[in-house]
Amino acid sequence: MCSTEHKIILCPLPETDKTFKLELVGTTLQTINLFSYQDYRLYLNNWFRQAKETRRGFSYRAFAKVAGFKTSNFLLLVTQGKRNLTEESLGKIMTGLKLNKQEQEFFRNLVYLNQAKSNEEKNRYLQSLVQSKKFSQLKPIEKRNYEYYSAWYHPAIRELVASKKFDGTPEWLAKQLKPAITTAQAAKSMALLSELGFIIKDENNRWQLVNTIVSTGPSLTSVVVHAYHKILLELSTQVMDQLSLADRDVSSLTLGITKMRIPELRKKIREFRQDILKMVAADTAPEEVVLLNIQFYPVTQCLDEAE
Repeated sequence: MCSTEHKIILCPLPETDKTFKLELVGTTLQTINLFSYQDYRLYLNNWFRQAKETRRGFSYRAFAKVAGFKTSNFLLLVTQGKRNLTEESLGKIMTGLKLNKQEQEFFRNLVYLNQAKSNEEKNRYLQSLVQSKKFSQLKPIEKRNYEYYSAWYHPAIRELVASKKFDGTPEWLAKQLKPAITTAQAAKSMALLSELGFIIKDENNRWQLVNTIVSTGPSLTSVVVHAYHKILLELSTQVMDQLSLADRDVSSLTLGITKMRIPELRKKIREFRQDILKMVAADTAPEEVVLLNIQFYPVTQCLDEAE
């Protein structure tokens, strides 16, 4: 189970398909934008469908010949998810698509992101996509949302801005956080929160907290949130020895359970999180910002499978 809640909801953004130039015969030029995609198979499928509609005699066989594939329906197998791309077949696909250097770099990272097995791999390729100039131009909000979850202190500062003691300066924010961050980091965080619409200035020129929705896109949500949760776990190990018993509440349970009990426990955890959110919803002027982590995962192989 993977979720992130601190008065913020993650929701998917709709996919848009605009880019890649197509050769048209006697019609108006149309485009499908590679840089707007988060799923390379969907891009290939849409690209082929439009190419077939606009190019006389275009087919999977024709594409395979241009790209250098011996298998005439290789592109079809890829779009159907029956084949993955290797470095060799990836190069041939890009030849068939006639991608330029910038498009090739983006497409390669997108392929490896979609085919990655571990979240570490996914996060590495996602970082490369987000850093793409074209991605930033087309999806600036998604890039900012990714940046929001790249550091533990962005959500903390977002909550801290609502404090009555906040004097409006990044210096004040930097001094309040544990572990400490620099004034420059606090200033950059404020700028990010402002761009995302999480904080705004009122008529008295004071910063105010705005409740809004964070969206990372359908295929990026799990990668971004997983990376963020790892950051929080690392933060917990840092501050554990720095906090007194009075300032922390850490407990754990190791349980032997049946498989049918797992959904019930997950439901209880979701309900607990919602109860906590409802409880603090009225605290619009916080005096402190706290972090509540909940982990639930197996530490054994399934015993039935082991047998």
